[in-house]
Amino acid sequence: MRRTILLSLLSIFALVSIGIIGCKQSENDVSKEAVEDAAVVQETDSTPETQVEVPNVIIEVGERSPAFPGAKARFTNIKNGDILEDNNVSLVVDVENYELGIQTDTERASEIANSAKGQHAHIILDNDPYFADYEAGVPFDIGMLDEGAHTILVFPSRSYHESVKSEGSVDIVNISVGKKDGEYMLDESKPNIIYSRPKGKYEGKDAEKIMLDFYLINTELGEDYKAKYTIRKNEADAEEHTITMTEWTPAFVSGLSSGEYIITLQLLDKDGNLVEGTFNNTERTITVATE
Repeated sequence: MRRTILLSLLSIFALVSIGIIGCKQSENDVSKEAVEDAAVVQETDSTPETQVEVPNVIIEVGERSPAFPGAKARFTNIKNGDILEDNNVSLVVDVENYELGIQTDTERASEIANSAKGQHAHIILDNDPYFADYEAGVPFDIGMLDEGAHTILVFPSRSYHESVKSEGSVDIVNISVGKKDGEYMLDESKPNIIYSRPKGKYEGKDAEKIMLDFYLINTELGEDYKAKYTIRKNEADAEEHTITMTEWTPAFVSGLSSGEYIITLQLLDKDGNLVEGTFNNTERTITVATE
């Protein structure tokens, strides 16, 4: 009888011990899961709450600014075919139906990069980036030119650098320095596209919307000829962004992140082939700083 009672007590003690051990194991398992969950929460919380998305690059055709009827720029101290003895060259530009040094009164002046010096003339030497001349009738130094043939052109520009596209607004001279030697870069009897913008560095608000602008000589855009801009960040395997235009208007690019960009402007024929001519395939480098 006593033995039976002792065995019963031992059995009950064993069951209670197993229950206690099981409870401890369950608590340990819960604790382990809680730790793992906490680790996941901690890992998630370490991720920044706000992620800045890189904006999409968008290129859109714009409209021409209001016209300046009859506006034109002219060189007054050199003419086509001149041979200059001095290679230190200064140019004198005069304008008609246009005023240099004042602000262009349009909404666009507050939307894109705008010169505080006002309206000016774009002087382009041998398809290099333009010089900005803000004073009519005053000698403008363009530096020391190499001996031989050179092409120089000028056209009026608004204060925000959009070219004035009036008929006959451009003046083109093919000159030589020292002696007439070499080929001129531009033949006015053939189709030509002249790169004007973008140029230089764009910072802050000016980098939000950047104008693409050009000048046409002896051609019209449409079915037979097209203007193509290509924009690519100056780094390995960078994506290209392009726009092909069939009207002579400016275009605008937005969404460029900070960095250096290569801009290419080409004049294409109706089959998409590059039109022959030095000015018809131009590459420039610009810098964008969005912060």
